[in-house]
Amino acid sequence: MTNLFYHSLRGSLLLAILCCIHFAAFSQTALKGTVTDPLGNPLEGVTVSNQTQGHVTKTDEQGGFSVQAKVSDVISFSSIGYQSHKLTLENLASVRISLDPSGEDLEEVVVLGYGSIKKSNLTGSVSRLDKRVLETGVRSNPASALAGTIPGLRVQQTSGRPGSVPNIVLRGGTTYGGGGSPLVIVDGLIRSGFSDINQDDIESIDVLKDASATAIYGARASNGVVLITTKRGKDGVSNISLKSKIGVNSLNIPFEFLDAEDYLYWSRKGVQTSGMYQPNQLNQLTSVGPFGTGNKYKDDQGNILDGNKVSNAVWSTMFLDDSNRELLEQGYQTMIDPVTGKELIYKDFDYTDYALRKNALTQDYNLAVQGGNDKSKYYASLGKYYEQGVPIGTNYDRLTFILNGDYKIKPWITSNSGLNFANTKWRDAINGEGNYMTRALGAPPTMRGYNANGDLLVGRDWQDGNPAVNNDRFIRNNQNQKFTMSQAFVIDLYEGLSLRTSGNWFINQTNNESFNRDYLASPGNWVRTRNSSASYDKTLNQTYNAVLNYKNTFGEKHNFDAMAGWEFFDSYNTGFSASGSGAPSDDFMDLGLTSTEANRRGIDSYHVRNRITSFFGRLNYDYDERYLMTLTLRRDGYSNLLNNRWGTFPGVSLGWNLHNEDFFANIMGADQVINTLKLRASYGANGNIGSIGAYTLQGTYGTSKYDGNVGYGMTSLSIPNLKWESLITKEVGLETRLLNRLDLSVSYYHRTTSDKIATLLLPASAGFTSITTNNGDMQNQGVEIDLNYQAVRANDFTLSFNWNTAYNENKILKLPYNGVENNRQNGFQVYNPSTMELKWVGGLQEGQDPNVAYAYEALGIIRNQQDLDNYALQLKDLIGARTLVHPDVFNAMTASEKSLHYPLALGDVMWRDVNKDGIINSYDRVYMGNTVPRWTGGFGLYSTYKDFSLSARFDYALGYVAYDGPRAWFLGMMQGTFNTTTEVLDTYTPENTNAKYPTYYWADQLFKNNTSRESSMFYNKGNYLAFREISLAYRLPRSFANKIKMEDLSVSVTGQNLQYWTANTLFSAESGSIGQGGGGYPLPRTVIFGLQLTF
Repeated sequence: MTNLFYHSLRGSLLLAILCCIHFAAFSQTALKGTVTDPLGNPLEGVTVSNQTQGHVTKTDEQGGFSVQAKVSDVISFSSIGYQSHKLTLENLASVRISLDPSGEDLEEVVVLGYGSIKKSNLTGSVSRLDKRVLETGVRSNPASALAGTIPGLRVQQTSGRPGSVPNIVLRGGTTYGGGGSPLVIVDGLIRSGFSDINQDDIESIDVLKDASATAIYGARASNGVVLITTKRGKDGVSNISLKSKIGVNSLNIPFEFLDAEDYLYWSRKGVQTSGMYQPNQLNQLTSVGPFGTGNKYKDDQGNILDGNKVSNAVWSTMFLDDSNRELLEQGYQTMIDPVTGKELIYKDFDYTDYALRKNALTQDYNLAVQGGNDKSKYYASLGKYYEQGVPIGTNYDRLTFILNGDYKIKPWITSNSGLNFANTKWRDAINGEGNYMTRALGAPPTMRGYNANGDLLVGRDWQDGNPAVNNDRFIRNNQNQKFTMSQAFVIDLYEGLSLRTSGNWFINQTNNESFNRDYLASPGNWVRTRNSSASYDKTLNQTYNAVLNYKNTFGEKHNFDAMAGWEFFDSYNTGFSASGSGAPSDDFMDLGLTSTEANRRGIDSYHVRNRITSFFGRLNYDYDERYLMTLTLRRDGYSNLLNNRWGTFPGVSLGWNLHNEDFFANIMGADQVINTLKLRASYGANGNIGSIGAYTLQGTYGTSKYDGNVGYGMTSLSIPNLKWESLITKEVGLETRLLNRLDLSVSYYHRTTSDKIATLLLPASAGFTSITTNNGDMQNQGVEIDLNYQAVRANDFTLSFNWNTAYNENKILKLPYNGVENNRQNGFQVYNPSTMELKWVGGLQEGQDPNVAYAYEALGIIRNQQDLDNYALQLKDLIGARTLVHPDVFNAMTASEKSLHYPLALGDVMWRDVNKDGIINSYDRVYMGNTVPRWTGGFGLYSTYKDFSLSARFDYALGYVAYDGPRAWFLGMMQGTFNTTTEVLDTYTPENTNAKYPTYYWADQLFKNNTSRESSMFYNKGNYLAFREISLAYRLPRSFANKIKMEDLSVSVTGQNLQYWTANTLFSAESGSIGQGGGGYPLPRTVIFGLQLTF
C-alpha cells in the first residue's frame, strides 16, 4: 500500500511538473516585429533586448526580429545614431517600432582608406550613397546607381548596350578633355571597375573627394576614390533571402522615321533638287536602289528574280506596269511620283521588325544567406543576371558568387576572409552597337523583304541589310572571369593597439573567339574565307599590406586614432591573339584548321608587369569632439617611371564642431534650431600616372611582317625624365542639421594639376607622330551642395526629399613655352568681332577652358528673293566642294567657272559674315559654348504609407552645348539612300517657306553644306533632366508571411530611364556629339517587376 502511495504521489508530482513546464512554455513565446526609422525604412542591426529575461537578438535586413518574451517583459531597442526605445509588453501582438535619430548622426561610421571614422569627426570630403538606391531596379553595372546621387560625381550613361560601362568623372576630371575615372576599391582591393559586382552584395558605397581623404591612396587617387564595402554576416542575425526581378526593355529614341511613301517622296525630291545643279545625280532616279525605278521583279523571260542573287531585285520601288501589277495582291502599294507624275509601286518594309527586339528581357535573381554569433559570422550569395540587348542576337549573361567570413580564432586574433567570383559572357552586334542601331533605324523602308519562296533578303549588303539573314553565320564567344580572394588577420597586441595584415589576390581573364561561317555579303556574293580569331588576356594583381592601428583617449578629452602601414602591389598581365582564315568547313572554328598559306595566319603575344611599393600613415585627433584634425602621408614608388619613381603625398584637414561648444546653446537658443554645425578645411596632394604603360618611358620597338618575313623598328621614343602629375586640392566646407529634419552640406574646392601628362604632336621631320610629356598645369574649382529634408514623420506616413548640385569649371593655367601666344597647342583662327582681327581659339591655350566649341552661325533661311539679294549679291561662301555665289553671278560665268561654283537659292542657309568681308570661310566661326556641363546633380523623394513605399530619382546636367550630329546627318541625306526623320517635313519648299530647316538636298556634304557644316542650327543646349527611376513596393503583412513560413514578403514595380527632357535630339541625351554622322545605342526604357522573400 505504501509503495502504491509513493508511486501515485511520484506520478502526480511528475504530472504537475510537466503541466507547469507546459504552461510556462505556453506563456513564454516569441515577440515578432519590425524596426524602422522615422521615414519607414527598415533598420538592420538594431539590438533588441529582453531586459527581463536577458534574451538578445538583432534585426535583419528588413528590420524584422523575433525574441523570446512574455507579457510584462521589458524590451529595449537600441542602435548607433538613434534614440533608444523601451516597451513593456501588454500582449504579444506583432509590433512596429520607429526609432528617432539621436539628434545627429554622430555615431554613423564612414569608411576611409585602411580604416573608418565617425561621421561627426570626419574632416575630409566624403559622400555616401543612400543604400535604398541599390535596392530598386536592375543594373548590369552598379555604377549607374550613382547617377545624380553624389554631388560632384557625374555618371554619364551614353550607351544602352547590356554591360556597358558608364563614364564616371569627379569634379571635372583631371584631363584636358574633362575625363578621368575615380579609383575603385572593393573591400580594400583595387578593381578595374564595377561591372563584375552584384549590386545586391553591396553594403555601402563611399566616395572620397578631397585630397586629405584621398592622399592615403597616393598616386592612384587623383580622380577621387570610390570605396565599396560588401555585405558580411552580423551577430544575432540569421536569414535566407531570395530576390527575383524581371524587366522589359523597350527602345527609347527621340526620332521618328518616315514610312515608305514619305521616304520615296522626299528622297526623289531631294535628288531632283540636287540634280538641278548636278545633272549626273538625276541618274539615281532611274537606277537600281531604294528610291530608284531601275529595280526589277521579273526578268525578260517573266521569271521572278531572286533578290539574294541579283541586286536589281532587292528593292521594291518600280514604275507600275503589267510585269509587276500582280504585286498589288501581295501587299504592295502605289503612289504618284513627285518627279515624273507617273505611278510608283512599292512595298513598306520595316527593318526593325528583324533587326531589333521590340521587348528585350532582363532577369536578375539573387539568393543570399547570412548569419553569425559572437564567434563567427558569414555572408554568402549567388547571383544570376541576364539581359537581352535590343539588337537581335545580343546579350549579357553574368553569374556571381561571394562568400565573406569572420572568425574569432582566439580572443586576441580574428580572421577576415573573402571570396568573390564573377563569370560573364556576352555577345555584341557584329559591326558595333552604335553603327548597328543607326543603320537599322535609318535603313531604307522599300526593300522587298522576301523572295518568292519566302526566304529573307539580305538587302544591299550584310552591314546595311537585314541582320536576321546572317545572324547565325557570325560566331562570337566572349567570356570574362574575375576571381578575388582576400585573407586578413587582426591581432590585438595591447589595449588600443592592433595589427592588421592582409593579402589580396585578383585574377581577371578574358577569352574572345570569333568565326565567320560562309555568309551572304551582298546579292550573289558569298564570302567563304571563314576567318577565325582568338585572344586571351590574363591579369594577376597581388596586394599585401600590414597596418598598425592605435586608438586611445588621454585625459578623457584627447582622442587619438593613429595608423601606419606598408603595402606592396604587383600586377602581371599576359596575353596572346591569333587569327587565320580558310577553315575547311563551317563546322570547325579551330585555328589549327585554318590555311597554312603565307599571310593567312597571324599571332601576337605580350607580357607586362608593374609594381608599386608604398608607405603610409594617418593620425586622427580630436579634443572633446570639438576640435578635429587629420594628418595623412603616403609615399609611393612606381616601377613604370624611370628617373622620378618616388612621390610623396601629404594631406591635412581641420574641423570644428561648433554645436559641442558650451557657448553654442547660449546663443539665443541656437541649439534648439541647429542640431549640428561643423566647419572644415583641408589641403592635400595627390599624384597621377595617367595611362603610362610599363614601356611608355623606355621607348619601344615593334614588329611588322611582309611576305612572311618579320622586321623590327622603333615605335616610340624614350622619356626617362617623365614625372608624376602633381595635384594640390584645397577645400572648405560646412555641414549642419536643422530642426532634426534638414541636413545641409556645402563645399568649395580648388584643385591645381601640375606637370600634366599628355600627348604632344610632333612635326613630321621628327620621324614620330607624338611624344608623351609633362605638358602644363590645369585648374578645377567648384561648389557642391547636398540637402536632405524629412518633410513628414508620422507613424503611417513619411515623406522626405533630397537634392544635390555641383558647379565646376576647368581652366588651363600653364603650358610649355613654345614662342606663340598663350603657348598655344593646336587650335584654329577666327575673327574677333570686337577688333575684326584674327585670334587663335580652340586647342590648348593658357587662360582658357580646354573644352569649347566654335561653329558657323546660321542667321536664318533664304525665304524670298529679297533675302537672296540682300544676302548673296556681294558674298561668296568658300565652305564645301565649290564656292557658293548669287545666281546672277553664277549665270554670268563661263562653263569652266561654273564647274567651280554653285548658285545660292531659296531655301539655303544664310551664314553670318563676322568681319563683313563678303566671304564665308573658316574664320567666320563663332563661339557656341563649352562642351562639358558646368552644373550637375540630382534630386528625389522617398515616401512610405503603412506597408507601401514609393521612391523617385531624377538627375540633370546644365550649362553646356551639344551638337546634334545625327539630326544634321539625316537632314542632309548624307548616307545617300538612308531613311530620314519626320523633321524633313519641316524643310523649306516653295509651299513651306516658313520652314525650320533648309531645303532637303541629296548628299548635302558634297553640295552646299547647309546641314553638313557644324553650325548653330544643330548646336543646342545640352541641358537635360532625366527621369531616372520610380519604384513602388508593397510589403505584405508579416502575419501573412509567417503563415507561409516566411519572415518577410514584398513585391515591387519599377520604371527606369523613363524620360529625358532636353533640347537636343541625340540618340543618348547624355552624350555630346562633335562631328558628323553617328547615332548610338540609346538607353532602353525599362519596366521591372520584383519579388523578395526572406526566411
